[in-house]
Amino acid sequence: MPLDTARDVAVSVSALVAAVLAFMGVNAWRRQLKGTTEYQIALKTLKAIYALRESIIEARGRFAAVPYPGQRPSGERGHAESDVLDAAQSYRQRLTRVGKCRADLLLAEQEALAVWGEEARDALAHLLSAVDELFAAYDQYFDAELTRARKKDREGKEEEPGPNDVITYRTLYSATDEDRDPFGKRIARSSSHAEGFFRDRLK
Repeated sequence: MPLDTARDVAVSVSALVAAVLAFMGVNAWRRQLKGTTEYQIALKTLKAIYALRESIIEARGRFAAVPYPGQRPSGERGHAESDVLDAAQSYRQRLTRVGKCRADLLLAEQEALAVWGEEARDALAHLLSAVDELFAAYDQYFDAELTRARKKDREGKEEEPGPNDVITYRTLYSATDEDRDPFGKRIARSSSHAEGFFRDRLK
């Protein structure tokens, strides 16, 4: 009888130890899975940030001579409007890639929100706000340019640009002088902030 009791105790202890080890193993697996998932989400979001930043830099680059507002070269009437429409179409094509990269980042943001909550949204807020401003600047700038171009085609002279025309131009196009490119600095600053948040989650 004592032998049976000892055997029962041993079996019970073994079962308890096995249960504890199994529980610890499951918890360790869960922690590892959680760490892997967070790493993948952070990496995915980082890649989306990089892609968006590069698409903005590419869109703002001057691939052809872009006249400053009010400084369109003089020439025959009837050409100004078509020149503006061509420039707007060219820029719209570049914005298409920016829009795709923005959509990819928004999808990554949804996954990041599930893991890190509002901190993730805050990390991306300034960059996404700047992208929205870039799209708004496109509409404002080319609408005003088209109005000026049509007037030049009718009257043969260029209308002076307003302060907002200069601001939207500098938003759309980069400048070699950083002091004259506040929007470029804003993109660099906001993307760096977002990258820092998600890079820390890779550790």
